[in-house]
Amino acid sequence: MPAINRRIGTKLATLFLCISPLVAMPVPAAAAGEAVKLVLDNKPLVIPAGDQEAFIKGDRAYIPLRVISEKLGARVDWQPEANRVVITTGDSTPVPPPGNTGRAPTALQIVIDGQVLQIPPSYGQPYITPAGRTVVPLRAVGEALGCEVNWLGASRTVDIKSPIYKLLAELAGYRTNLKLLDGRVINSAELLQMDTSTLSREQLQQFGNSLVELKKYDQQVQLPDGTILKVADITIQGPAVASASQLRAWIEGEKPRLRVKMKEEYNRELLPIPDLADLYLRIGAEYGIRGDIAFAQAAKETLYWQFTGSVKADQNNYCGLWATGSPNTGQEPLNGADPTKVRFAPGVYGAIFASPEVGVEAHIQHLYAYATNKPLPAGKKLYDPRFNLVQRGSAPTWQGLNARWAVPGLTYGQSIIRDYWLKALASK
Repeated sequence: MPAINRRIGTKLATLFLCISPLVAMPVPAAAAGEAVKLVLDNKPLVIPAGDQEAFIKGDRAYIPLRVISEKLGARVDWQPEANRVVITTGDSTPVPPPGNTGRAPTALQIVIDGQVLQIPPSYGQPYITPAGRTVVPLRAVGEALGCEVNWLGASRTVDIKSPIYKLLAELAGYRTNLKLLDGRVINSAELLQMDTSTLSREQLQQFGNSLVELKKYDQQVQLPDGTILKVADITIQGPAVASASQLRAWIEGEKPRLRVKMKEEYNRELLPIPDLADLYLRIGAEYGIRGDIAFAQAAKETLYWQFTGSVKADQNNYCGLWATGSPNTGQEPLNGADPTKVRFAPGVYGAIFASPEVGVEAHIQHLYAYATNKPLPAGKKLYDPRFNLVQRGSAPTWQGLNARWAVPGLTYGQSIIRDYWLKALASK
């Protein structure tokens, strides 16, 4: 385990992979001992009455070591006989402190999980105040405990961001759905309103892993005409951008690669790819749905209409509707869908649609269900047997389908946009 991970509490143990190096920030000259305010994760850090306040000395801000360490989940012990402060993080096995080799008996030593904290002289040095409190330069605290520490001169405030806060803030920026370990689905933008003390080590580990996966996709994309879009803002409803000829050209360009893939990985020939571009654009426009991105989603769901999963080509099911992982009994409810156009069959996975056009419209209707709580457009018949099972209007954006359409689906919407749709837009 990297050394920095051994210096944090149980809830911090795996969250420092993305912490950037801190920059030294000397503060303006001030009277020695002049008090400053502390803010931890955007909340005032209240120091108990009678304890040592943060203060400025020698152009450096000093922070009481015990207060900040314990606020970050570490245990702090004082060994007076050795003039030593020992910090043990919550997930660490206690390690015997090192000896005093090379250290003056009066020099204060800080040990974190068995390792001596080395503080360059230019940072300032820890010492014990007349009140018997150990204080350390703020940069030393930041680097030792993984925090980001900044001096806000206008308000004379030491602003501290813990590793947990930094993790949650970075996740919040993606505005993407996350499925929590307790089964709840939240948007990552909500994370900064959560009480971090309720988050288990396992949940934080999942958040850390999620951030690694999310970083594989940029938060914005650039279209061929130079337009820059934030992925989180790309809506399901709206006009198509790609033309039918672009969609066809994209699929034609993929065929050589797909032929090789089918041979090498599935030991079969490439299945004929139906020409659905016009259907997706026309039907999508009738519902106000971006038919070109729906087409891209169908390519993702079917592996370019090769149907390598449980749904088969003759079902005209291009988005896996009702493919729940278990074979049908044939008695599944249609939930208002037209029985002359939609059916289920024993042993078959997913719904069966009467024609490619019906299959495309069922797909568009399912997107419509997620995108809006409005009724179907006038004159339209229901073909989607899961239309009324969706939480209507719960996902107005493609990224909003994460953890809803696909589970856990952490980057499902991002993949539709970058791995499929952008390729279509680049085709001519």
